[in-house]
Amino acid sequence: MGPRRRHRWWWRASAGLGVLLVAVVLGVVAEFFGGLRSDPAFLACLTDACYTRIGGGGERGIAVLNRTVMLSPRGIDPVIAAHELTHVELHARLGTASVPQWFDEGLAVLVSDDPRYLLPEGPGDRCRVAPAGPLPESLDAWLRAAGSDPQVYAQAGCAVSRLLAAHDVHALVALLAAGEALPG
Repeated sequence: MGPRRRHRWWWRASAGLGVLLVAVVLGVVAEFFGGLRSDPAFLACLTDACYTRIGGGGERGIAVLNRTVMLSPRGIDPVIAAHELTHVELHARLGTASVPQWFDEGLAVLVSDDPRYLLPEGPGDRCRVAPAGPLPESLDAWLRAAGSDPQVYAQAGCAVSRLLAAHDVHALVALLAAGEALPG
């Protein structure tokens, strides 16, 4: 393993738990990507008032660019933290390139192994809900779709799971970073 990375963690209470959560999440995401290129700050709040004060809304967590993972009281959880860190890591690897929002969200569902949206690992497909049609490409379209049907996360996770069953994730990220489209 390479040199030890320094990670920043701001925590209003239970610092030991926060450090443990970050260590677990960093390990999950690093294992998937074969290391980390990002070095985000982690901001976590134990109260809704704190989360609102740092700019959060009704979500469990949010990735701010490729710099920060913010967690609400409902998001202080390895699945949510890994989901948000996956966004940060993907965008650190993409540079200035953009990706369809369904791919970004579906990859985060897959890396975080979110049981709300994926079946347990085993033989066969992990899809709880297969995509019923084209998935949202833009952030605005994604937010509208997710606001009306949270299972769009399951559909995106399914689409990415199937895509990665046929293609190497590193090759796909390199393709996207070069400005190319995802394979049909």
